[in-house]
Amino acid sequence: MTTIKFFKKAMVGTAAVATIFALAGCGKQSASSSDTSSSSTSSVRSSESKASKAYRTANKLIQNHDYEGAYEQLNQLNDHNAQTEALADDLQSYMDAQKAYENGDYDGAKNNLKSQKSTSPAMRNAYADLQSKVSSAQDSTSSQTSSSTNSKRTNKQSSSTSSATQQSSSAANQAASDATSDNVVQQFANKMGFSGSQGYQIMPTGKTGNVYKFEVRQNNSDNTVANLIGIYQYNSQTGAVTKIA
Repeated sequence: MTTIKFFKKAMVGTAAVATIFALAGCGKQSASSSDTSSSSTSSVRSSESKASKAYRTANKLIQNHDYEGAYEQLNQLNDHNAQTEALADDLQSYMDAQKAYENGDYDGAKNNLKSQKSTSPAMRNAYADLQSKVSSAQDSTSSQTSSSTNSKRTNKQSSSTSSATQQSSSAANQAASDATSDNVVQQFANKMGFSGSQGYQIMPTGKTGNVYKFEVRQNNSDNTVANLIGIYQYNSQTGAVTKIA
């Protein structure tokens, strides 16, 4: 009788141990599957964020008139998106136009500035500023009479006013951009669902304490127009977002 009881206890103990090992195996398989899925998701996000971060950095450099630095920033990317490719093309055209302008080839400079592929506001301002310089230079060389001289003076004054306004606006945007970290931009984008892969552009335009001001645009299907989505205020401390325009 004692032998039978011992045998039953041994069988029950063996079954319990087998159950524990089976559950441990399932747990490892589940953890492995979760790790694989997490790694894949992390890889996709990393690929998207590199292009978006390079695009924002390049825009900051353009606002600071460091066009070669902006081009190098984009040229280092292994995987481009439509935004970075278009901006890199615009930078190459701009630098070619700048070189032609400095060599007195105003027609060549003008041809390089005919069309802008990207929708970057910083690049648009740079194009407009150089186009204004080229136009002023062409007016200067072609003026022969006193009337054309007077016209040239008027154009120069208009160009100076326009250039001063653009520089003032660019300086304000530069200051706001410098005061806004990439983490704040990413937090705002995540909260609002503004993904760079969907053509959204987020440009910092102001900052007061913990409250940031962002201009949000979205490219159309062929990346020729960046439609204004809105202007927002974002409190990085509370997470509150207010659309002001």
